[in-house]
Amino acid sequence: MYLIVRDFFSKVLNEVKTPMFNTRANSIIKNNSRKILLSIILFLLLIMGVSNECAAQWGGEIMESKLLVNPEKVLIGDSINIQVKGVSEGQIITLTISGHDQFGNLWLSKASFKPDQSGVIDTARHAPFTGYYEGIDQTGLFWSMTCNNPCDIVSPFAIMPKLIVSLLVNGEKKEERIIERIAYLDIERYDVTEPIVGVFYKPHELSAPSPALIVLGGSEGGYNAGWASIIASKTRLPTLALAYFGSKGLPKTLENIPLETIEMAIAWLNGQPFVKKDSIGIVGASRGGELAILAASLFPQIKLVVGYTPSGVIWEGIGNEHMPAWTFRGKPFPYLKFMMNEEQRKSFIDTKRKQGTFFNAPIFEYSLQKQESRIEEATIPAEKSKAAFLLIGNPDDGVWPSHRLSQLIIKRLKMKNYPRPFNLLSYSEGGHMLIPYPYYPTTLRKFYLPTVGVWEGLGGSAKGAARAAEDSWAKVIDFIRTELK
Repeated sequence: MYLIVRDFFSKVLNEVKTPMFNTRANSIIKNNSRKILLSIILFLLLIMGVSNECAAQWGGEIMESKLLVNPEKVLIGDSINIQVKGVSEGQIITLTISGHDQFGNLWLSKASFKPDQSGVIDTARHAPFTGYYEGIDQTGLFWSMTCNNPCDIVSPFAIMPKLIVSLLVNGEKKEERIIERIAYLDIERYDVTEPIVGVFYKPHELSAPSPALIVLGGSEGGYNAGWASIIASKTRLPTLALAYFGSKGLPKTLENIPLETIEMAIAWLNGQPFVKKDSIGIVGASRGGELAILAASLFPQIKLVVGYTPSGVIWEGIGNEHMPAWTFRGKPFPYLKFMMNEEQRKSFIDTKRKQGTFFNAPIFEYSLQKQESRIEEATIPAEKSKAAFLLIGNPDDGVWPSHRLSQLIIKRLKMKNYPRPFNLLSYSEGGHMLIPYPYYPTTLRKFYLPTVGVWEGLGGSAKGAARAAEDSWAKVIDFIRTELK
């Protein structure tokens, strides 16, 4: 059938090209071009069931949609571009991304687009007309992923090694791609149990001594191995995820934590043959950021500090009431107490009982107000350090006023004419930054704090947190590469 149709239309096409035919056609079909006749022929070919490839041989082109994801294997935090080619005006193009986290929860996002004459949908250049996010945003399908019907356990730290990108045309599923997200890029992992507790990562290519990093988590306890592995993979620096409480052999709660833990970690790193001695950087989040600033004020080996929504003021520990968080040589540092008014206390108890979300920031503001005369004493003397500082403090932080608490350090360094670089990044609606890199879900705006048995609200918004992560991640990596030598 194909050969018969092909031979027949070959003769028709040859006839179309002759002057005699052109004369007859012009007399019959006034003001019509040969292209219209060819289009009619192509239309007849489609009616007769001739394949797209056959139709293309006769001068036409039947577009076929194609889903493109680049790259399909990517380090967490690195950019991912999604395109659809070969689409037509009038079609509804829907993209979805889905994945299961470490607890079995399904996370999902979607966005629908209306193609223009270009026949291309590009998430970096086109905005959806409906979906889980708005506006032109290449990261939008990723940060807007939402946990549907969560299981008993859900966390904003959603670990999803594989994501499925699906293409639907007018509601019909056409194609899928799988994104493999990796946290380890050519690095070796070593578990450390003595004299410190943590996980150490060494880039494969290291052949000469290199500066090293220590990564500190916050009040959740333990060590954040995933975050450290991504930092090591990105910076190509040896990196230690260090636990300072909440792991075997360490204090169970964030109370009376000896700064000797950091001192031992520095000594351990200095003992590694591929670590440049006394060239250590510390990256800390929340209470880990407070600890990072404090450690830098004590140990001149620390040459860089990155603090994600940290505090420049020392606060009491978490556990028993009014116990110090940090000690050194057996002595506690001056600290501020957590203080609540009666209304805040009732709200906390009621929210905890109902398993609701509690925002701690007003308690810290109240505590600062009631202890204003002691703020100077409890502020960390960062000017005594040898480190460059990059702090990220957001004005709408739901956990504590990290912008104000970070400003105290920046103002102090300015006043003391501090010679090393220091800077404060602030993001509207960034909230308390538990997710430091882009292309990661930011929709779960709370986390469970086991030390006090309550869900803490992060503040900000999903979009604001995503913007903060996208902008700050590149700046943090550049800061580390530039200042840690």
